[in-house]
Amino acid sequence: MTVTIGINGLGRIGRSLTRIVAAAPNPGVEIVAVNDLASTEKLAYGLRRDSIRGAFPGTVSSRGDQLVVNDRTIRAFHHERPERIPWAEEGVDVVIEATGRFRAGTAARSHITHGGARKVVISASADDPDAFLVYGANHLSYDPDLHDVVSPASCGVNALTVMAKVLLDRFGLSSVNTSVMLAAQGWQRVQDSLVGNSREDPRLGRAVGESIVPHNYVVGDLVRVALPEIGEMRYSYYCVPTPVGSLAELSGQTRRPVTIEEVNRAMAEAAAGPLRGVLAYDPDPTVSIDVKNNSASCLFDPSGTQTTASGGVKVRGWFDNEWGFSNRLLDLARLVGERLPVPSSRMNWSVVEDLVSNQ
Repeated sequence: MTVTIGINGLGRIGRSLTRIVAAAPNPGVEIVAVNDLASTEKLAYGLRRDSIRGAFPGTVSSRGDQLVVNDRTIRAFHHERPERIPWAEEGVDVVIEATGRFRAGTAARSHITHGGARKVVISASADDPDAFLVYGANHLSYDPDLHDVVSPASCGVNALTVMAKVLLDRFGLSSVNTSVMLAAQGWQRVQDSLVGNSREDPRLGRAVGESIVPHNYVVGDLVRVALPEIGEMRYSYYCVPTPVGSLAELSGQTRRPVTIEEVNRAMAEAAAGPLRGVLAYDPDPTVSIDVKNNSASCLFDPSGTQTTASGGVKVRGWFDNEWGFSNRLLDLARLVGERLPVPSSRMNWSVVEDLVSNQ
């Protein structure tokens, strides 16, 4: 079945979602409505021209209250509050809440109670959703009877969690430390601005292109929500002045000492098997721009793997914080919108002999 999608907020994530669906031959979803405060003409322009992604690979125009994307029409609403958006008029199954403003489960739920949608996926680390579902880690714990408003946490959480999942399943994992270096965000400022910013830390108002900015974001807590077996975690988080491409590093302790080759092989097997499409593996030396437009949650970098004789391990992965995360949002939208039984959560490992043979 095709899941019908409504997007609230056609910003960086909303436009990425639209581009991904428009380019996919069989996306399994159809965007039938969007809501944004910008005019329909400006929404069309924002899809046609993008400073990071380039020109839209197709056609986009506006016609009254409709966007026309590759000859398919999308209804455009312009309501400030989610409870005023009539999603049911367009037959929306799942709303992707992508404004960044309505992260609370109660606010997002109004897409259902007032708008007539069936499910909501919040494109952020939400407050009190029915469930945090990190695709590839714990998404098969989705319960259609209990989970109407779900969150995939954040792009950094997704990148860290898929690497942690492989280490946990194959070697055991504890005493975890994480670090995320995140590319420039839309809420950051070109010049220093200490007013008009709802974030309490004044450093987050500093000029985006001039500094590495520490960010007190509790990324480790949400990795632990997806993988509670890990236990307590420590974390650090920084915003860095790159336009696209982010980095996640994770270190911890395995049940027994492991070699670099064992770790890299486990990641390669996961990327080719049970985590195909969610985890990617690239044997080439990579830098941040190399992950641009990569649809995986994490592009594993085997050159960053370190191990110790006492069981210490450290791994590194890149992620396109908009593009990979948008693909996971669509994965979740398909999952919660399909009205089908959820399959077993057991992970079946395949063996891939050649991906790490040259490491």
